[in-house]
Amino acid sequence: MTGRGLAKALTFVLPPRLLQTMVRQALEECPSECCGLLAGRRQPWGWAAEDVFPLVNELKSATRFRSEPRSLLSALRLIEHRGLDVVGIYHSHPMTEAIPSMTDLAWRWADGVADLIISLAEEAPVVRAWSLGERDFEELQLTIAQTADEVG
Repeated sequence: MTGRGLAKALTFVLPPRLLQTMVRQALEECPSECCGLLAGRRQPWGWAAEDVFPLVNELKSATRFRSEPRSLLSALRLIEHRGLDVVGIYHSHPMTEAIPSMTDLAWRWADGVADLIISLAEEAPVVRAWSLGERDFEELQLTIAQTADEVG
């Protein structure tokens, strides 16, 4: 979808327990989109998530999300207190594939932060990680591992 070439060299490491929390939240909040933050550390090869912060989707919409400000502020304070960075933002697509929409591109969090999308369109949830630009996106290598040390 883009010619940036950035994503091919980048990996997002997500521990299984964080993945389970994200998918559980998506299933519980369906048919609305869920949203949340992933905290961790940036690495030369990408990002390593260490904690998950589910947020409240104040829109309660099946096609859009916007974090309720109090839940966002609380999560950001905890992330800072723990000495971590926001390394990812996630949300669900209850009825469509785990591919960024034009709305996702327009409302992207920031450069240098991965965007993970949980699709509930199939029988089993599908999670994919993306690097979003202003008008394009590239898929990141999503690795499910307990720690970044497990990445070869």
